[in-house]
Amino acid sequence: MEELLSWVAAQADACRILKNHYFTALEDGSLDRERFCETQQQFFFAVRYFSRPMAALMARMPSSALRRSLVHNLAEEHGYVDEVAPVFDPALAHDMTFLRFLETLGVSRAEMNHVREAEAVRAFNTSLMGVCMMERTDLALACLGVIEHVFADISARIGRTAVERGWVPAEKLVHYNLHQEIDGRHAAEFFECVLQAWQGGGEGRAAVEDGVKLGLHVFDRLYVDLWKATTHPHEQHTAP
Repeated sequence: MEELLSWVAAQADACRILKNHYFTALEDGSLDRERFCETQQQFFFAVRYFSRPMAALMARMPSSALRRSLVHNLAEEHGYVDEVAPVFDPALAHDMTFLRFLETLGVSRAEMNHVREAEAVRAFNTSLMGVCMMERTDLALACLGVIEHVFADISARIGRTAVERGWVPAEKLVHYNLHQEIDGRHAAEFFECVLQAWQGGGEGRAAVEDGVKLGLHVFDRLYVDLWKATTHPHEQHTAP
């Protein structure tokens, strides 16, 4: 397992998502509060959708042993807490915690009712659904796993920046502080499911590798497209 996770980490480092246009702009301040809010309103649709491809993939897994990690991950996506007394808390469902994050930025739930999902997020969402419904399960698991892996670092970066800029008080930061903590574990659960394929070499290992590379590509592209939509809006509708 250590070899696989080390390889995944090396691939994520080489992809340099945290050095793309979105995070460079966030770091140097050129992505201001207004544009940041616009991108986060769109990212809500990715948060709300993410459990659906996961559920589709779970339905394809042939055994309870393989479904178990996905079941636990899905439960947490929907507010399951098992630290003391296991319970589903609707307020802790990830789409709900993200709406609370938006509220700390001054974006109300009533406002979000009028925000339409843009093409950048729709492309990301439907890509994940296609992978989870149509590709090899090892590839799909690796794709979702590397997104969880990278999102732990992304959450730390966004949460820290939002607090440092004074956009969100530290004591009111929600969603991103949670994902900074749990997404590393979620990623490990995904990669545990593909460990046998990885170790077996051949087509199984190739599927895992392809899934990791695809996940990094679509996640990087999502953030770059969100950046373009707010900083170069007219370029979104011009021919290549």
